Formats: sequence, C-alpha cells, structure tokens
Amino acid sequence: MASSGDNVKSGSDSHSPMGAIKWGAIAVLAVLAIYGLQGKTSAEGQLSTLKSEADALRKQVDNALGQRKTAQEEIARLKTAEADALRQVEEGKADVSTAMAKVTELEAKTQGLDKEIQDLKSKLAATEDQQAKSGRALDDANTAKAEQEKARADAENAKATAEKAKADAEAAVVLLQKQIETLNAELQTARKDAEAAKAAAAQPSDSKSPAPATPASPQP
Repeated sequence: MASSGDNVKSGSDSHSPMGAIKWGAIAVLAVLAIYGLQGKTSAEGQLSTLKSEADALRKQVDNALGQRKTAQEEIARLKTAEADALRQVEEGKADVSTAMAKVTELEAKTQGLDKEIQDLKSKLAATEDQQAKSGRALDDANTAKAEQEKARADAENAKATAEKAKADAEAAVVLLQKQIETLNAELQTARKDAEAAKAAAAQPSDSKSPAPATPASPQP
C-alpha cells in the first residue's frame, strides 16, 4: 500500500515538467506495449491462419497432384480404350463385311430353297394327282378282280358241272357198250341158230320136221 509521502511525491511529479514527460513516456510505452501485444497477438493469429492456409494449400496441392495422377491414369486408360475401340471398330467393320457376305450367301441360298420348295410343291401336287389316279385304278382293279374271281368261280362251277356231265356221259357210254356187247352176243347166237335151222331144213327127211323156233327179238 502506497504511503501518503509517495502520493504527495507522485502528485508533485505530475505537476513538474519531468514528471509530465515521464508519465507521457510511460503512457506512450503502455500504448506501444498494448499495440505491440495486440500486434503480436494479431501476428500470431495471422501466422496461425497462414499456417492453416498453407496446410490447406499443401493438401490442395497434394489433392491436385493426386487428381492429376488420376487424370493421367484416366487419360492413359481412355487412350487404351480408344485404341481398343478403334481396333474393335476395325474388327467390327471386318465382321460386318463378313456378315454382309454371309447375308448375301444366305439370301441366295434362300432363293434357291424357295425355288426348290416350289418344285417340290409341284411334284407333290403331281404325286397326289397320280396317287388319286392310282387309287381309282386300284379300285377299278379290285372291282375287276372281284368280277374275275366271280367269273372264275362260275367257270369252276361250270367245269364241275361239265366234269359231272362227262362222268355221267362216260358212265352212260360204258352202260351202252355193255348193252351193245350183250346185243352182239345175242345176235351171234341168233345167227348160229338161224344157220343151224337152215342146215336142218336143207336135209331130206321122211317125217315132218318140227318148224324151227323163231329167235327172240333182241332187247335194246
């Protein structure tokens, strides 16, 4: 705690020229100290800000370098892809040419097949017509065969009848031959009897000879 003597002294100094200069210098130094402190604080703040900005810029530079590297890699990849695409385009052109040639070949083959199909359709129609004619001819043949079978059956029946009639005729001929043989035998006997009677009539005899018996007529 300041004494009353110091207060008196300070009061007296403040009224003297030296005291005023002293206090003015102290005030200037205080102001300068305040401004210096503020400047230091401001400078430290600015320095910290600049460091932060520098760190941020370094990060941005690093990011930019990374992005540049990525961009270069992407450019290289795109160039490779472009080269591949150009190669594929060239191959695609070749494939298109081959495909077009194949299409032309297939179109020609299709036209040939169309003509062949038309020819086959015409042949099929002719075959179906011929088949219909053959079917009618087969029906006619079956009808003729049936008629032929009937005629054959009639002929066999007629043959059987004829054979029966022949057998009957042969049997009648045999019977007739037997009758003829019998009649011939009877005729021979009658002739012998007639000759004997004639011979007997030609011989003289005193007694009347009995008249010869008349031969019986042959039976048919």
